[in-house]
Amino acid sequence: MALEGTLKDFSLADIFQLIGLQRKTGVLTLRSKDDTVTVTFLDGKVVGADSLSHRLENRLGSVLIKSGLLTQDQLSHALAIQKETLQRLGFVLTHYGIISADALKQAIQLQILQIVYRLFRWKDGDYHFSQETTIEYDRDNVVPITAESILMEGARMIDEWPIIEKRIRSYDMVFRKKLTDQEIVVSDEADEVQFDEGTMAGRRRRPGLADKIRISPEEKHVYDLVDGTMTVGDVVEISKFAEFDTVKALYELLTRDLVEEVRGAAAQTVLEQTPVDEAEVAETPVPLPLVAVLALLAILSIATSFKNPLNSLRPLGRDSAVFETRKAISMQRIAHVRSAIDEYSSVTGRLPARLADLVPFYISAGELTDPWGNAYKYLQQPQSYLVIGFTPDGRPDTDLFLSHAIDAGTSAATVSKPLTGGIQLVD
Repeated sequence: MALEGTLKDFSLADIFQLIGLQRKTGVLTLRSKDDTVTVTFLDGKVVGADSLSHRLENRLGSVLIKSGLLTQDQLSHALAIQKETLQRLGFVLTHYGIISADALKQAIQLQILQIVYRLFRWKDGDYHFSQETTIEYDRDNVVPITAESILMEGARMIDEWPIIEKRIRSYDMVFRKKLTDQEIVVSDEADEVQFDEGTMAGRRRRPGLADKIRISPEEKHVYDLVDGTMTVGDVVEISKFAEFDTVKALYELLTRDLVEEVRGAAAQTVLEQTPVDEAEVAETPVPLPLVAVLALLAILSIATSFKNPLNSLRPLGRDSAVFETRKAISMQRIAHVRSAIDEYSSVTGRLPARLADLVPFYISAGELTDPWGNAYKYLQQPQSYLVIGFTPDGRPDTDLFLSHAIDAGTSAATVSKPLTGGIQLVD
């Protein structure tokens, strides 16, 4: 199969879907002005990925250190052995008992996924797929990843990155902590950031914690890294979480007014590199009253624009619309939980004992609760598992029951039919 062209003509999602559906084996090469990435497929599943700017072998030790699975001294010792034996770093780490085989598998799998996920942010580039009869890959440490699971996570990133980039405009930006008279509490049941209550995201407090701010472990980790001197790129580099999860946590801290941008030389650099919106430039001064009227009209236009897919606002007083929006968000999160469970089982060969085992490699802690603050229920059965969503008052919602069948081969998913009308999960 000859497959080549530009990402403007044929999207990355279309490419992955085509290779996955036709169960092709070969190497997909993508080139942009900043990087060249290769993704290796076996029978339509991803079994490898590498990047010129983020070499998998070079970054493996860094990922293990950031995850707390390896110390710098242990890495230095392993690199010395690698230099003498010319063996792969992963083999050295496991052969000499420095880390476990499971830890290595998870680290390599995470690195492969992060290289692939970065591709979904590419706006331009060339691609070429070279079909092969067979390919070589690290069969001991890599479990093939379905194109479907990658596309599900990629779709989430495509949806959320533009929102995040409106406030975190560049990796050169610098942030610092803001003083607050409220106590910050770390909890898996963090205050939920809402995107449907105004032009700026709000914060939904937990009952009985009016004087406290609850943040997730991911947010606390990123909060501790913010020091007023490191750029966003620096924080991403040293964070133990994936790039997307790190930047999203920083965005949520910024939304909750817990951090602020440092102005000055760093801010000037960002302004010089950020294209100026034409709406911000005027040839002649505009009278202040007219500015106020235009601003009000713009806000009303946005608030009533239902056809805009990025618009999360709803008219005031429309509780049903807010309910349906949050239910749709819950449906999407359950789909992410399913994807995370599938990735975990493909790496470890078993189902997670609890949903918390998926954090942080496969999903963020914030996605294990619904927009109303209810934790999703997870039940294992002999041939399947269940993920159950809830209504705002904490009762099981028959529209949000996900039953995923497991067998010895490829797992198949089914979703129970809802007993009442409304949104339901579909595979």
